[in-house]
Amino acid sequence: MQSGGENWAGRLASLRAEMAAQGLDGFVVPMADQYQNEYVPPQAQRITWLTGFTGSAGMVVVLADRAAAFTDGRYTLQIAEQVDGELYDCLHIAETPPPDWIAKNLKSGDKLGFDSWLFTQDGVGRFRKGAAAAGAELVAVSENPLDKVWQDQPDAPMALVVPHDIAFAGVTSAEKRAQLSRDLTEAGRDAVVITAPDSIAWLLNIRGGDVSHSPLPLSLAILHNDTKGDGRVDLFLDDAKRGRGLGDHLGNEVSIQPPDKFASALDALSDKVVQVDPGGTAAWVFERLGAAGATINPAPDPCQLPKA
Repeated sequence: MQSGGENWAGRLASLRAEMAAQGLDGFVVPMADQYQNEYVPPQAQRITWLTGFTGSAGMVVVLADRAAAFTDGRYTLQIAEQVDGELYDCLHIAETPPPDWIAKNLKSGDKLGFDSWLFTQDGVGRFRKGAAAAGAELVAVSENPLDKVWQDQPDAPMALVVPHDIAFAGVTSAEKRAQLSRDLTEAGRDAVVITAPDSIAWLLNIRGGDVSHSPLPLSLAILHNDTKGDGRVDLFLDDAKRGRGLGDHLGNEVSIQPPDKFASALDALSDKVVQVDPGGTAAWVFERLGAAGATINPAPDPCQLPKA
């Protein structure tokens, strides 16, 4: 049973009220951020705010009349202690996958909402199948209803991003970018969208501190296939996070742009062939590229194998 003085029932009720205001019969809350990290900054700890559960792996599905909290075998005891069993069914995510629970508990004609920044393209496919099995519809929300009722939600982290010295990296960023650019050319692709902070850290030889105990620079990037083969990159990073020497380290071929320019940068790829990882990139990116008319080439993050 839960301890502490938080009004968990009140938080659940406020979420349900906002869901109803948006015409939703249910909403899925993952333990994820827009970068699909396992360990997320305070701003993205939505499950913790809603239920009190502090584990690193979890998912919550809230319907109008019932709710379920899922986690894996590492946290079965912890979730039972931290989450109110009168408000949520606490379930093992492998024994009762959330899409299966949705298929059994949604009603025909229901609308199940999700934030497309917080799910990969592959993940959306699994939940869409679960909703369809119940005769329901999975719909992307324009505004996350939980964020709307989370009045004291923390701001996005602003740790400085700094160069990672070649003595530790072993290979320069220019070499890495040039190789990936050549790979794009050979594959007939114009650009690749990279949203995994560890991949961006590796590709650009940079480090950050946005997440506790992790040197990740939370950011987004687009690597272009350049005729020069020099691996031009657009890095979407808040200017307040520029650490000392970052601009000189990145050089002229890496353009630092505000995060709010990411959407328009995707729109500008309207006539391009764009590689995106469906297993690691937010579904929002696929939606935006599709709406822009880009040709999407689903393929793994190109940094993962050379990084390994």
